[in-house]
Parts: sequence; C-alpha cells; structure tokens
Amino acid sequence: MKRQVTMLLKKGLPALFVLGGFFMIYTWLQSTKPDVVARSPSEQTWTITVIEAKMGIARPAERAFGTVVAARDAELRFGVAGEVGFVSDNLQNGVDVQAGDVLAKLDLERLTLALNDVRVQMDAEKRQGDALTRQVELRTRAVERLTKMLSRNVATEAKADEAELALSVAGNQLVQSRAKLKQLKVAEKNRLKDLEDATLIAPFDGTLSAVSLALGNRVSNANKIATLTDLSRLEVPFVVAADIYANAPSLIGQTISLSWQSGGKVVATAQAVLTRSEIIVDKTDGGGRLYAELPADAARTLPPGAFVQIDFIGREFVDAFELPEEALVGQDKVYVVEEGRARERLITVLQRAPGRIWVSGALMTGDKVIATRLPGIGDGLKVRIADTK
Repeated sequence: MKRQVTMLLKKGLPALFVLGGFFMIYTWLQSTKPDVVARSPSEQTWTITVIEAKMGIARPAERAFGTVVAARDAELRFGVAGEVGFVSDNLQNGVDVQAGDVLAKLDLERLTLALNDVRVQMDAEKRQGDALTRQVELRTRAVERLTKMLSRNVATEAKADEAELALSVAGNQLVQSRAKLKQLKVAEKNRLKDLEDATLIAPFDGTLSAVSLALGNRVSNANKIATLTDLSRLEVPFVVAADIYANAPSLIGQTISLSWQSGGKVVATAQAVLTRSEIIVDKTDGGGRLYAELPADAARTLPPGAFVQIDFIGREFVDAFELPEEALVGQDKVYVVEEGRARERLITVLQRAPGRIWVSGALMTGDKVIATRLPGIGDGLKVRIADTK
C-alpha cells in the first residue's frame, strides 16, 4: 500500500508543477496586458457630383415608331378578260413610269369583232326604225281618210277599225325598234369601254412593283398585274399618347426627325412635316394617330416599308426641372446638398428620355441636386462635392 502511494506521488507531482507553472504565466500575462480604449468609428464622407436646378418651360423630345407608307398606290388590273398581246419594256419591278404610259395591251381582235357586230345591228335597227316611221306616217293618213269617208257614209266601220289596228301595231313596232336601238347604243359604249380597258395605262407617276405578267397570258379583271406606288408622296403614320393627340392642332406643321436603323446603326435620316391627325381614335392604340409627310425626294433613302424612329416635340411643361436620370432615387425622390449633407426632396416625374428626366415638386432654382448614384443614400448622409475643374 505504501508503495502504491509512493508511485502515485511520483507520477502526479510533475503534472501539478506543470499546471501550476501555466497558471502563473497566464496570471502574469493578464496583469501586464495593455488597456485598449474603445474608439467610435469616423463618419464616412461620400464624394458626389451635383447639377444646379433651374426652373423653366420644358419641351422634351418625344419618341415614337412607325412604318413609311405611300400616300397613294394602285393595284393595276385590266378591266376586261383576254389574252395579253403586248407588254412594254417598262413593265418591270422598280421602273419609274409617267402618267399615261402604256404598260400592256390585250389582243383586240375579239373585242373589235364584238364592237363591229353591235354596230351592224345598230345599222339594221336604224333602217328598220326608218321603215317603221314611214309606215306609221302612211297608216296615220289612211286612218284620217277612212275617218272622213265614214263621216260621209262612204266607208264601213270595219275598214276604219282595221286601219286603226294596223296603225297601232306599226306604232308599237316603232317604239320597240327605238328601244332596241338605245340598247344597242349602250352595248356599243360597253364594247368601246372594253377596248379601252384592254390597254393597261399608268394612272399617275410612280414606281412599279409586284409585276406579274407575260406575253400570251390569259387574264381577267381579277388578276393583279402590278402595283404602282407614288414615291413622291410618302408619309409615316404613328400613334401618340392621348394627351399629345388632344393637342394635335398645335402640332400640325412641326418638322420632325426620322431615322431608319438596322443592326443598331442608323442607315438613313430625313426630316418630315406633321400634316394631319386621324379623326377617329382606336381605343386599342391608347392614343391617337398622327401623319408626317416626307419630302418628295426621300423615297430612295427611306423607302415604303422602312420601320423608322420618330423624334418630335409633343408636350410642354411649365415650372419644370430638367435633371440627369442618375439624380432620381426610387420613383419620387431626389437629394440636394445642404451644409455638406444630403437632404431628401419629393418630386413628380413629368417625362423621361434616355439619360434625362423632367420633374416638378419640392425643388427651387439654385438647389444643388446630387447627380451620382450612391448605395444606401438617405437623408443626412455626409457628402462632398467633387472638384470638376
């Protein structure tokens, strides 16, 4: 037993000495460590740019889109059926033609024969009418003679009745002949019109497209031969908001800018003039339609079918401020600089454009509006205006 106690002391005493040493060192380190004084963090100052607010009348540019169309075009068709007997060299896509140019003709033989047939019938009916007129004259005199003879009892009533009946029959035949002659004259006009419609003539100056005709084709008035477009009268219809449309009379005559873009690049530009507004409003458009007329020489740079961007002046705002888009915080706030700190101002956005806004509200001319986007900006934030020199 005594031996076991001796062994335990031999093993345990070194461990106790080690633990005691560690405790003494820890106590000494705690007593000699320096005192740390807590300091408040310094307030961060944000460097910003500002724009000076200026109140005035604003006429911001509006943007719309539309497709260039021809104010006048026509689908060319023959007015009668027949076989194509002549095609002009000008009847091709993209060719400019003048009013009155002959573009194609149908074979006129059948139409000419039909006209001649009507005229032969007219000649025969005229001779028939002349003969019936003479017959009516003779039978009228015969009735007059028999009437006188009957009054002197030298003729019978039967003879007088026969003469009157013959006169009536001749008169009816003459009326029918004259009516048929009128019908034949109408038929003659129709045949002449058929001959006229057998020639395809350009009704106005323009450019041809969608040409579909060849020599020998059989066509009718249902077949479209080509489309003739008046390129000297191009226009762009486009829809504007209701409040702009309501002010349309004051916009008429304004010069607007058009740009045709492809692949993000501007292909062509032109100026146009607002000429009219559509009187009937389609509720699905959400506004009204205006029309801008292009210059007469614009067709080769902005052809019909080109989808263009339209920039124009549509609204006028009184007592408005124009600011960079970066000044807007949320939907209805901007911040101004007062004594080195950001101060909140509530505003109403009147109009937006790429990079710009027009607002009204709690601003005054001369206010320095913060034009830098800051994360977590709020009322009282410490700021410094950057030196822009």
